[in-house]
Amino acid sequence: MTPTLTQWLRALALAPLLALAGLSPAHAQSDTVCGPEVTESVAKQLALNVKLPEADQLALQAKLYDQFQYCAQDGLKIPPDDPFYTAARQCGAKVSYVGSLYYEEMPCCGYDPQRRGFMCPLKIKQNFGFGTAPNPGSREYVLHCVDAGGGFVPVGQDHVHLSNATTAPPWQFAVLAHAVDNLQTVEPMNALTRNARSILSWNLKPTNCDYKPIWGDVIEYRIRLNQ
Repeated sequence: MTPTLTQWLRALALAPLLALAGLSPAHAQSDTVCGPEVTESVAKQLALNVKLPEADQLALQAKLYDQFQYCAQDGLKIPPDDPFYTAARQCGAKVSYVGSLYYEEMPCCGYDPQRRGFMCPLKIKQNFGFGTAPNPGSREYVLHCVDAGGGFVPVGQDHVHLSNATTAPPWQFAVLAHAVDNLQTVEPMNALTRNARSILSWNLKPTNCDYKPIWGDVIEYRIRLNQ
């Protein structure tokens, strides 16, 4: 029996949680270079300019990236035996880059070749720093790239909106994105294997397959193009 999309998404979302079961959270990132006053400021500036043309919004995001790039130093403090890395390994993924994982993390992604859909569960670890609830809040972007032999190229991107909360974390959010660009990398569905890369970036939209997020991470994994 072919699983429904809901069943598939639920199974994928549970994968990193099952990988973490029984592990001590002792190594989980407990502090950050940039507290909520920084992320709230970023969220506010982007929200105030949300009606700008896309090119102007990306220019503003690039300026904020340069201004707050130092916040990614959090990633240097995460040891290799952190549960995040264990969850990624259990998911069959390689972590190729980490920024700050204080607010969110993405250890796992998968691909549905029949629906040309990527699915990534996101663990939201704080109830602050995301912007005023319910709006304007902020966004968790995920860019997906596929390598068909000539290097990684972007195939799809989407986001999930979230905001500050009064209840206690963690929560499992998810980003579902469809492959819409460079479809030659995911077609034909001939059961061949491809290398995929997914980039999680909080509120600053990834602009290419080599993007290194300030808040978020980059994982690489294998997909198969089954019919």
